[in-house]
Amino acid sequence: MSERPEWKEEITKRLTNLKLDPGREAEIVDELSQHLEEHYQESLAGGASEGDARRMALEELSEVKSPRREKPLAVATTDTRQNLLAQGLRRVEREMKPRSVVWGGGSRKNLLADLWQDVCYGLRQLRRNPGFTTVAVVTLALGIGANTAIFTLTDAVILRTLPVHGPGQLVLLKWGAHLWPNTNRSYSWPGCPGMGRAAALAIPGGCSFSYPVFEQLRRVRAGFSGFFAFTGSEPFDTTFQGTVSSGRGQFVSGSFFPVLGQRPAVGSLLEPIDDVTGAAPALVLGYGYWQSRFGGDPSVVGKTVQVNGSPFTIAGVSAKGFMGLEMGIPVDFWMPLSCQPSVFPYFPKKSDAAGIWLDVGGRLKPNAELPRAQAAVSLIFARAATSGPGAILKPGDAPHVEMPSLNRGLATLRQQFSEPLSVLMAAVGIILLIVCANLAGLMLARATTRQREIAVRLAMGAGRGRIIRQLFTESALVAAAGGGLGILFAYWGASSLASFLSTNVYTGLEIDTRPDFQVLGFTLAISALAAVLFGFAPVVLGSRVDLVSGLKEGGGDAPGSIGVGKRRAHFGSGLVVAQVALSVLVLAGAGLLVRTLVNLETMNVGFDKRNLLIFDVDTTLSGVKGPQLQVLSRNLQDRFTSLPGVTSVSYSMTSLLSGSDVTTVVFLPGAQGERSASVDELPVGPHFFHTMRISVLAGRTFAPVDFDPKAKPEPVVVNQMLAHRYFGNDNPLGRSFGESAKTPDWQIVGVVADAKYSALREPIEPTVYRPLRTSPFGPAFELRTARNPKALISLVRSATEKVNKNLLLANIATQTEQIDKTLYQERLIARLSAAFGFLALVLSGIGLYGLLAYQTERRTHEIGIRMALGAQKRDVLSLVVTGGMSLTMIGVCIGIAGALGLARFLSSLLYGVKPTDPFTFVAVSLVLISVALLACYIPARRAAKVDLMMALRYE
Repeated sequence: MSERPEWKEEITKRLTNLKLDPGREAEIVDELSQHLEEHYQESLAGGASEGDARRMALEELSEVKSPRREKPLAVATTDTRQNLLAQGLRRVEREMKPRSVVWGGGSRKNLLADLWQDVCYGLRQLRRNPGFTTVAVVTLALGIGANTAIFTLTDAVILRTLPVHGPGQLVLLKWGAHLWPNTNRSYSWPGCPGMGRAAALAIPGGCSFSYPVFEQLRRVRAGFSGFFAFTGSEPFDTTFQGTVSSGRGQFVSGSFFPVLGQRPAVGSLLEPIDDVTGAAPALVLGYGYWQSRFGGDPSVVGKTVQVNGSPFTIAGVSAKGFMGLEMGIPVDFWMPLSCQPSVFPYFPKKSDAAGIWLDVGGRLKPNAELPRAQAAVSLIFARAATSGPGAILKPGDAPHVEMPSLNRGLATLRQQFSEPLSVLMAAVGIILLIVCANLAGLMLARATTRQREIAVRLAMGAGRGRIIRQLFTESALVAAAGGGLGILFAYWGASSLASFLSTNVYTGLEIDTRPDFQVLGFTLAISALAAVLFGFAPVVLGSRVDLVSGLKEGGGDAPGSIGVGKRRAHFGSGLVVAQVALSVLVLAGAGLLVRTLVNLETMNVGFDKRNLLIFDVDTTLSGVKGPQLQVLSRNLQDRFTSLPGVTSVSYSMTSLLSGSDVTTVVFLPGAQGERSASVDELPVGPHFFHTMRISVLAGRTFAPVDFDPKAKPEPVVVNQMLAHRYFGNDNPLGRSFGESAKTPDWQIVGVVADAKYSALREPIEPTVYRPLRTSPFGPAFELRTARNPKALISLVRSATEKVNKNLLLANIATQTEQIDKTLYQERLIARLSAAFGFLALVLSGIGLYGLLAYQTERRTHEIGIRMALGAQKRDVLSLVVTGGMSLTMIGVCIGIAGALGLARFLSSLLYGVKPTDPFTFVAVSLVLISVALLACYIPARRAAKVDLMMALRYE
């Protein structure tokens, strides 16, 4: 007996050229093979031999019915017979409608169709539950928006690179040594890496060099393609076509723009030929300053603008987006170093090797080895610093040069904001975790109510993997919507933060908070992360449905689903505990930072800060300088004293709590042993202590004769800190000391109470008040008033013009406003952290309420049985509240333990409060427990009011 025919092989061979979908081909092969087998068996039963029966069956493949004719297709030749099946089926397949995708389809070619179907189905599900969708999207948008806003600010201030050619090849030169150099005069500028105020006082080092050192460095070619020098930006008075304004200018070497690889937006930039003695003074405008001051008019190129009275020709405008080497701190214009002596003659002379005042940067060659280049520069600096008449160090001081990268610009804003932004970034990260935990609880409860739907889909053939993918698609849709809305929140939030900073710092900021690819990538990443975080557990647990119990009404309570129900309940409880613990972290940090702000705002500064109007008088355009300044100051003092509402007037070198100070090394012979000390120094005018209301503890203050430059010894007034530290219980009055150990020419005539000098956070140091006899700058005035100080501003301006029309008033504000400006960083952090803490508190309360409301509803039948057995309403209340409060207490304990461990990272931002402050932690715990109690009481009260008969019938 011959073997049974293999119909499938024959059919598959004839379908080769059709290139059907594998699933569709398998379906056709199965159906036709069954048809051929039936025809074969009928032929055998009719008496045909096996060969004839097989041949007749195969002829069926050649007589394919046309979809448009009832007659069979003619078979022309034996060669074409093999292709007739494929030809007929090709027409049939072409005229068939596209097949719908079945649930659980596993074909790779159906992947996109499946995904699109998942998206459409997910959108329908979200549209059917508008309340859930709205809450989920808005909550997630707040979390993502807060993270994106803080990251946008971080990106603009800390992460972005300079908009110059090859920023990775730029380096900044920074010297270091064992001891501080012995210089004639030194200037240091903000932005030197690792040289904040505390570091600058403790570790010898800096980024300032003398001009002779810069000239020697320019001749180095080992590893470098060029060097450039620059000073810090300073405020200058500019006059253009009779209009006077103020702008921040910077002196740069002629190699500044060429080494940076900059191109002008209009005109030309400074070249080395512009930075030589005798060259015509040229100036380059910053793009933003050109737009705001000159209206973006290209014709200003070639015209003359006066800077501090010196004429400059506008050579061109810098490229759009380039603000200088300080990211976010724009420079309005650049001038050649050769013009510095005539415009700003206060820096050391270029020939002074012992005067350091220039920052120096360089560009490395593409293949340069950093250690070799650094060694070459260190050798030049060490030789120049330890030899010759301008030696400022000894060989044993080990002078050397480091070369930190300049690719992200100077470190001014990074050093100022990196730690606060890190704290805020951590806070918003915790907020996002709380949001995800909250949404996970909502998704879990929602998945429980969809058990019957999922069971039906599983019964119809959908695989568990397909169910998980569908639920994850819904989570991704929520995350995408939350991310899109979060971008809008972030743009508004980042713009508001940048505006707050720009209006509260002394140097105007221009922080670009427009979203770029880096910000959009961050938003996309955290949206995807959020989708995974809040969707994973609910998706996995929600897809575990017992078909038998799930297809029944109330299947979720059926015995078959008890294990899954317990897992969901435990997971939901864990989410609540996590939310409470994370909320404690945010609230504790917010509490410490808010207490810091309160301590700074309410501290005793040593003088009366109320009803004080302060301002600086700029005398640059007036031409008044030297001894004439004292006469001008007295005339202004008399004018201001006569104004209505003014009770007292004085002036000083700089106003208190302005962020500026002068430090001097003095020698105190006989002060508990001959010794030298570093003290704060403040030259002041007549009636200063009376105007500021600083108490006089001993002796007297300054008399008119004390302001005579010929008066010797010079009378000084010291604060209580200096008197106590250096003279102990001895009487300091009449003691002499000074800046020279050989000829102490200062004599103490009075002792006053301690007062804050430069900043609220700075400790009070020994301070010497001297009579302001002469100064290179205009004075800062202090006006004590009997009414609102701001109401006198117009009168003050008018009085100033009567004395000299070329005098300009700058930084005019009340003393309270100036103090508030010094606290802008603390205020920003405290307000944001408080807002984030409040958001965390609300989210935790909502999460706890949602869990208890869901669990209470699921336990309605159980509660009915308890009440039928004699339980009272108070017992039901206690049952629900106790369960919720136990979760809260567990979360509070975990959160406090974590907060105590993490609070030490806030220590540098705190003032007057310890990181482990018990009052803060107790207050945070009580607030959180109170909110949790309210969240527990609402569902508990609802459960206690349930109707007994309805509860017993509840499924």
